[in-house]
Amino acid sequence: MTPAKFIRTTISERETLGEKLAKKRNSLHLDIKDVERAIKIPARHVRNIEEGNYSKLPPDVYTRGFVKNYATFLGLNANKILGAYDKERGLARKVKMTREPSAPKAKPALKSPKMVITPKRLILIGSSLAVFLVLFFIGWQIKILTAPPRLSVTSPSDNINVTEDYVYVEGQTDREADLYINDVKIGTDDSGIFKERVSLQDGVNILKVKSRNKMDRETVVERKISAELPLTTATVDRTIYPLELKVVIGPNPATVEIVRDGEKLNVSGVMLAGSTQVFYAKNDIVITTNNAGSTSAVLNGKDLGPMGKEGQEIKDKKFSK
Repeated sequence: MTPAKFIRTTISERETLGEKLAKKRNSLHLDIKDVERAIKIPARHVRNIEEGNYSKLPPDVYTRGFVKNYATFLGLNANKILGAYDKERGLARKVKMTREPSAPKAKPALKSPKMVITPKRLILIGSSLAVFLVLFFIGWQIKILTAPPRLSVTSPSDNINVTEDYVYVEGQTDREADLYINDVKIGTDDSGIFKERVSLQDGVNILKVKSRNKMDRETVVERKISAELPLTTATVDRTIYPLELKVVIGPNPATVEIVRDGEKLNVSGVMLAGSTQVFYAKNDIVITTNNAGSTSAVLNGKDLGPMGKEGQEIKDKKFSK
């Protein structure tokens, strides 16, 4: 009987997903850092994908995205690569589960005796709960009263350059709080929203927005604005507008409202100390200011000085020819 002959064959190991990706990357003369810079995947994740260290990778939903982007970047079929990834990662999970010892069965917990509910115990629980709620409410109210007010300034941004002589200061604060811009009190609506026109002077302007609540707690937001105002070259026909009124603000800011020939101008708002505005009219100009001591008037070149005392409110002050 002739003995059977055995033929030795070599079974080649199947190329893994990571080996395929690394092989393609090397053929493109790219290193892992090149991949990181190109598709914004951290180098350690690229290395773990190529080495098959799936346990060191992020959750599957993120890793699948990494693998897909990496395959597309290398010019490979992304769907086939994802299929290979799903198979390999599923196999890795099964191997891990077989290696991990099964957790011992937990012993059933001993049943504790049931609590007996009695009327006396119910009263005690209810009283304790009521006291807790009262103390919680008092603590919550104290926290609200002692906390500084909320203040958000949405416009203007900080450190900006402008070419106009005004900006609008907009934002929101607590509706019970008082709001000030450079110590000039301004109004808010029922929701605490505010929008105030602020006149600027040429150069650097510092806007200090302050919110103060009833407990005198304050929140302050500052804005630095650089105004590069163009030189005024326009001329006014003085035969039509013979009245010229220059309003000069200082040493403190003031809120000013202007009515020219019966028409309210859209220039009302806070004027910073050092700012100046000139108005022309046919017949008269009416000014309302909340700080007469820091609001001076020059009528047709004649300096009339401050309109009143510092902090004094003057309404409907008329200047005419």
